[in-house]
Amino acid sequence: MESKVTMSVIAPFRTAFAVLLMSAASAVAADEPAAEVPAVAEAAAEAAAPPPAVKSPWLGDIAVGVVNTSGNTSTRSVNARGAIEYRRSHWGNRFSALAFSGTRDGLTTDERYSAANKTDLQFDPRNYAFTNLAYDNDRFAGIAERYAVTVGYGRHVLTGPVHTLDIETGVGANRTKDQDDIYETAAIGTLGGKYVWKISPNAEFSQTLRAEAGVTNIYVNPITALKLTIVGNLFATFNHEIRYNSQVPEDTRHVDQISTINLGYSFGTP
Repeated sequence: MESKVTMSVIAPFRTAFAVLLMSAASAVAADEPAAEVPAVAEAAAEAAAPPPAVKSPWLGDIAVGVVNTSGNTSTRSVNARGAIEYRRSHWGNRFSALAFSGTRDGLTTDERYSAANKTDLQFDPRNYAFTNLAYDNDRFAGIAERYAVTVGYGRHVLTGPVHTLDIETGVGANRTKDQDDIYETAAIGTLGGKYVWKISPNAEFSQTLRAEAGVTNIYVNPITALKLTIVGNLFATFNHEIRYNSQVPEDTRHVDQISTINLGYSFGTP
């Protein structure tokens, strides 16, 4: 009798315990797929995300400027300059060109063309070697043609991000043809540099220098420039260039100066 009473008392608790176990098992089964959902969703999102953008090794710019005046005197000047560069982690190649023409009352008073191709090889983040091929035609300075080839050493003195400075020195040779079709070849030493100051995301100041010294002539060519971004890849530049030659024909000045305002387009990311 006592056993039956005990069993009748325990039975409700046994039933409740069994129900509790079944509920717990159902909850665990329901939670397992839910725990997998975030991981599956994350994997799907990673698969659907676009691959990271690959930086193009190409960059460059081109700019043109035209100035016309009329009245008692009619003058016109046209200039164009551009550069294209291919750069990898340890080496790069840059080609640049410049053309300028000026007229006064229909007569040509100034005409200059130049081009250069420079290849550099980086030894480490600071030091590099380079080779440079340059061509100049400045007939109003008595230079019908001038070719120069140099090899040298360069150093990144300042590496930015606001200020950058490169200094280069080298040796080579040039071959010059004057207005009388007389050729002259000479060994030269070179000194060059470029300073850039990023004033703001939309403004940049730069100063470059190219100097060649030989037995018969010393050539110095500094260029000062201010570049302002207008919108997107469009920009405006204000340039002042000086060209000095120690040896020039009679009645020819040693120093030529040119100031230009250009509108240009750039591509790539330096």
